[in-house]
Amino acid sequence: MIDQLEQPTRPATPPDRIVTLNPTALRALSGIWLFTWRPQLAWRRLPTLFLGLLALPIVIYLTTPSPEGWSQRHTLLGNPGTAVNEFAGRLRRADLQLRPEQRQQLVDIFSDEFARSQVLPPGPRSPEADATRQKDEIKACYERIQPRVQTVLDEAQFAQFQTFARRSTALQQQRVRVTWGRTEPFYHWLIDFYFFVILPLQCVRGTGGLIRDELQSDTLGFLLTRPLSRARLLILKYLTQTAWLQIVLAVETLLIFAAGGLRQIPALASLLPLFLAVQLLAVMVWSALGVCLGQATKRYMALALLYGLIIETGIGRIPTNINTLSMIRHLKVLLSHNDAIETIYQWTNQGLPLSLTALSLATILFLALASGLFTFIEYHHTVEMQK
Repeated sequence: MIDQLEQPTRPATPPDRIVTLNPTALRALSGIWLFTWRPQLAWRRLPTLFLGLLALPIVIYLTTPSPEGWSQRHTLLGNPGTAVNEFAGRLRRADLQLRPEQRQQLVDIFSDEFARSQVLPPGPRSPEADATRQKDEIKACYERIQPRVQTVLDEAQFAQFQTFARRSTALQQQRVRVTWGRTEPFYHWLIDFYFFVILPLQCVRGTGGLIRDELQSDTLGFLLTRPLSRARLLILKYLTQTAWLQIVLAVETLLIFAAGGLRQIPALASLLPLFLAVQLLAVMVWSALGVCLGQATKRYMALALLYGLIIETGIGRIPTNINTLSMIRHLKVLLSHNDAIETIYQWTNQGLPLSLTALSLATILFLALASGLFTFIEYHHTVEMQK
């Protein structure tokens, strides 16, 4: 009776059906990658991600004028009718009068030559070179006007016009200021704001919490029970998060360049490949910095701002060899291999091997420091949550 109540013994699993776990770094990388991008593409996060990617391109499109709008608001020599009226007033004060047919002929001449001076030569120009070109064009415009006006005016009127032309040339040249012109907003947004502010902060924010986020969710202990060393776990998480940032920021860059293309910014086709290549290196080094700062303190964003203020903004501007510590300085060297960037910002493109080596070594150094801290520091969930 007792034998009948005993549960039947389960047959042993055949040897060919036994599942053998063989964890490898590649399998760990693929697993972490799945946990990296899948939550980011959840339906509840997609609207935020989509709007975040579109925000800056929309701002760039709205703040960068079109060629037609710029030419209407920024004429080199002003309104031709106004210039003729000023000259007519000068003649009245000298008891000389313009006949109606003379006035109309002068308006036609001034309109002709002013419109001719609005046509800019193709190719990138520096702000200083553009200001010089404008001053030269103002002088050349009035020199072209004088012989045409001489056929319309009498001798006394033409003598007054010569004085008027010299005075107008000097006043117009004084009004010329050093400016980038129509492309100024686009490059300010792309280089100064996006590449040197938004991109570093986004990389630090995206990688600084790789380990501390696990502490917040109390899953770090579970990960450390896997047959992976702490250093290898950190490197794998860095690689997956950096790959995700590369994809997101590449899409953002393409959207920004698309906005610039709609506004007919010149030379974008030659800049895009270089920009994406430099951005690839920038994301790697800034993400490595974020991982390192995240291991040092919970307030890694504040420490990142302090690093940027002291190293990038302070030491990076010192005109000695110590400025090689600045990552922005090396990124500028790489970007300046584009003609438009070089002429607009006047950055040097010398030292390409040094800049590539410095960025690579900085990435390795930041990751090594982060791995060392993660290996030798014991993290306690309760203590970290109270910080």
